[in-house]
Amino acid sequence: MARFARTSRRRGGFTLIELLVAIAILGILGTVVITTIWDNVDDAKQTGTKAKLDSLKNTVMSYRRKHNDIPTDLSRLTEEDPLNGNRPWLTEDDIKDTWDNLIVIKRGDRAGEFELISYGADGVESGFGVELGYDRDLSSNRPLNPSEDGN
Repeated sequence: MARFARTSRRRGGFTLIELLVAIAILGILGTVVITTIWDNVDDAKQTGTKAKLDSLKNTVMSYRRKHNDIPTDLSRLTEEDPLNGNRPWLTEDDIKDTWDNLIVIKRGDRAGEFELISYGADGVESGFGVELGYDRDLSSNRPLNPSEDGN
């Protein structure tokens, strides 16, 4: 009877088909996750740039109160200023958007008016239309999303 009591020995592990299926599933999941994260990174850069523009606007308004003038170039705010305790108003990084492009200041037609603009991901003046995607320009005077203005 002992000779019929053979134990079947099967090696543990995965078959080649099981491994290929697992790799395919991980590849599909990875693609979906990376695509989702990538889109969120670009959205976060636009939101971060808009927040930076709003903050810079407050700094330029403080500068205007002290100097009774608006700077023609934001790099002027990175220099030491006697009216600011011999400290610069901003650092070099403060005048760049989240894509590392310089933020531009444009003076308005009336005294005291100005607008801070980021030219978006491509760094080229493109316009403010949402259809331009991440290359659209962002402004301190315009909402990030057009629905924010109540229209």
